[in-house]
Amino acid sequence: MNETAQKYSAQLNDEYKIKIQQPQNWQEHEWQKLHGHIALLANILGGQEKFIQRLGEVIIERTDTGTSLGLAYNGRIKLNAKTNFSAWSVLHELAHVWDAKNAWKLSQALETYTGGFTNPALSAIKKHVPGQWDAGRNGAENKPGRHGRKPGCNAHGYFYGDKPSGSNWRFNRKEDFAESIVMYCGWTHVNELSPTAHGRIERYLLPNGAKDPLHNIADNWSDYAAFFYPENGDYTKTKRWQFIYELIQDNIQIK
Repeated sequence: MNETAQKYSAQLNDEYKIKIQQPQNWQEHEWQKLHGHIALLANILGGQEKFIQRLGEVIIERTDTGTSLGLAYNGRIKLNAKTNFSAWSVLHELAHVWDAKNAWKLSQALETYTGGFTNPALSAIKKHVPGQWDAGRNGAENKPGRHGRKPGCNAHGYFYGDKPSGSNWRFNRKEDFAESIVMYCGWTHVNELSPTAHGRIERYLLPNGAKDPLHNIADNWSDYAAFFYPENGDYTKTKRWQFIYELIQDNIQIK
């Protein structure tokens, strides 16, 4: 292991109990980025001790993750070795680890808090109700109004409550929790997540058929505003923001 890898690997372990698998495969600019992303979340969670208390030891590696930018498990994160990682993807996966360390009860609590539920049988029925299904018969389609954004119109039968910042065919309560964490971090504080966090809300002001500046995806944004655009465009008015705030303040007890 070269001196740079050794230095940054030891620093992440000392400060955040983050262990890097095969650190010699990382570039110096990647070390700096990763440290900054982890520090961002740790500061919002209340500092290094709170971060470690909530996530415990985490192993991070760069490897083949297929089409996913990252994958997370109980105590382990795999980042796609073929693409650059972003603050959004790192915090998203760290949020999954936090959830996994609590036996996925954080995402269950979010689902309940926001008034959502998971019911694949009801989701299947929605396919036959006019105006209730916004995907293809076998999943999402790459065209406006067919990405599976409405409640229950997804692979998991997830009926999200309140207003998330977005949804698609792969949306479920675990993804909801991870995205809610990152949205909270980007909306509540000014940092590199903020442009994306605000852009995810502002896209619902676009007319139908326009392309989302974030991902260059054309969709019926105006029609979807009823499901996702919060009161006065203020994400702090959502139950998701309130849940994450209360969770970070230790006002929500998970049993």
